[in-house]
Amino acid sequence: MHERFSDRARHAMALANQEANRLKHEYLAPAHIMLGVIAEGHCVATEALRVLNVDLDRVREQVAKELGEGSSGGGVGLRAQSDATKQVISLAVDEARKLGHRYIGTEHLVLALVAQEKSIPSQVLRAEGVNADSLRERVLGMLRSSVDLNHDLAHSRHGDFEWVHQQELAKAFHSPKFWHTLILAVDSANRLGAGEIQAEHLLLAILRDEGCKAATLLREHGVTADVVRSKLTGRE
Repeated sequence: MHERFSDRARHAMALANQEANRLKHEYLAPAHIMLGVIAEGHCVATEALRVLNVDLDRVREQVAKELGEGSSGGGVGLRAQSDATKQVISLAVDEARKLGHRYIGTEHLVLALVAQEKSIPSQVLRAEGVNADSLRERVLGMLRSSVDLNHDLAHSRHGDFEWVHQQELAKAFHSPKFWHTLILAVDSANRLGAGEIQAEHLLLAILRDEGCKAATLLREHGVTADVVRSKLTGRE
């Protein structure tokens, strides 16, 4: 099932396991998932909760307090999922299906946590005024558009891109043309000794593609791969 998780959901689950380790628990409970999502920091779930005026620091403190500290002595390794955690994941899958999503994101995990009424996260979030309907409405509002104009994205690591629907983004990966450009961008980054692909490497990839209309237009204005490469390396 975890192969359907988004990168951020996977990260949140990994952080949940770390929280279980920190609190000396031998199991993975819904409360650990809530702590993991909050620790992830910048995802659809936390952004939606912020828009709903939820104090995430207070939620983290309250969830950890209600959960308490165990006596296992910590240790590394994955914790066994409790029955309640398995139910949360099942509910998250249902939430994704209801919304027509082919992936499980942090938003689905939190919706599942809220729906599990007897869980610590549900009780704490409900005390903050969050219910499944209001949260689902906010999540849908975010995913329908690239930017929620009523939301402050100043603290978001990727700005507007944070709100691009993952299903829309996935369309690019079905295009052979996209993959050809991406491979050229990777090659350009490697040639310039860069550890990550940046926008300039994508520009070089476009300019190196002889059949690209954008490259033709840029070359007509004197922008070529050689010119860009010289600018980047300082060899003018």
